[in-house]
Amino acid sequence: MVDSRIVKSRPLDRGKIKELDLNWLVEGENSEYLANAFLTFDFDEVKDFKSVANDLHRLAIEAVRKINRENLWDEVGIPERAVRLLRYSVENELSDFLIGRFDFAGGMGETPLKLIEYNSDTCSLLAETSKIQEAYWVQEKSRLPGEPFNDLIPSLIDRFEDLLKRHPDKTASLLITTLGHEEDWISGDIIAEAAEAAGFEDIQFKALPDVIFSEREGVFVETEAGEYVRFDFMYKIIPWDFFLNEEPELYYILEGMVMDDMVLILNPAYTMLLQSKALLKIMYDLAPEYPALLKASFNQNDFPNRKFVKKPLHGRMGENIAMYDGNIEPVYSTEGDYGNQAVMYQELARFDIDIDGYRYQPSVFYTGEPSALCVRRQDDLIIDDDAEFI
Repeated sequence: MVDSRIVKSRPLDRGKIKELDLNWLVEGENSEYLANAFLTFDFDEVKDFKSVANDLHRLAIEAVRKINRENLWDEVGIPERAVRLLRYSVENELSDFLIGRFDFAGGMGETPLKLIEYNSDTCSLLAETSKIQEAYWVQEKSRLPGEPFNDLIPSLIDRFEDLLKRHPDKTASLLITTLGHEEDWISGDIIAEAAEAAGFEDIQFKALPDVIFSEREGVFVETEAGEYVRFDFMYKIIPWDFFLNEEPELYYILEGMVMDDMVLILNPAYTMLLQSKALLKIMYDLAPEYPALLKASFNQNDFPNRKFVKKPLHGRMGENIAMYDGNIEPVYSTEGDYGNQAVMYQELARFDIDIDGYRYQPSVFYTGEPSALCVRRQDDLIIDDDAEFI
């Protein structure tokens, strides 16, 4: 039980939320998203989260190299048409990683810390962690011990500064593009804030249909004056597998641009591998004794006790997951858009639970280093978009 760790707080001042331009996080369907409470960790626990996140990112990169070196593309669900760009990205862009988020079970008290997945192509919770969490802290810090582990924006600034230093041939121009979802624009604001502080001089936002992709010249947007502005960096809050599967012509254009060094896309294409649930199996093969890894396999027969979770390799948002707790039929499953994908199987993890039955999922942002801790909770077996941010 985690109840002794919970410290109730006042609702965040609505004026502050408006000042931060984050009303979307507390309105409509999101009206109960913020939990109005703190969850406390001790220093050794936070130190462990940091250490494990560092280890896991290094192991994930080792797994990516293994996939490339041993041509395991079929095994991890990567179609042949994606291999050319992914191979280039693994061999040339490993140092261009910007931001990802590890999702865990446990980590509090007696419950062992275990990796659930690595959201490393695109990840959410940026504004909640860097802005909302900080605003709650400022409002309530007089009655709270310690301080938050929350260096997300300073660490992002460092990453952007490093990108500019390592690519001196590129202009400090950044295009942020999304499919138009409000949450993604909010995340884009955090990215833009960090990039501007790092020295990017031209930062623009455009929905994907408004971006011009020229095979021979690069990435452009048209200004109101009818002029065209070219960008050397692009941050996409759009998964690589969306381009691959839903916009194949654009995917091949992006492939050519990346390989001809016309644009640096963040996160790079190899993060499609980091994002894949298949990576969990490769990581487990590399380090089966590492304590934060759950057993993972492509074969459910490797779990004779039938206590596992079945996940589509490129699924998102908790869709098409089935949870088994020893029987032939799952005890829980979800619908979604990923039911036709190949799957992997991951050992059941123990989550910390409170007296009301809420399960707690800690997450650590990784920006070249562990940079922030945040937590969601939900009174359900799977943490998804209905979770609360605590």
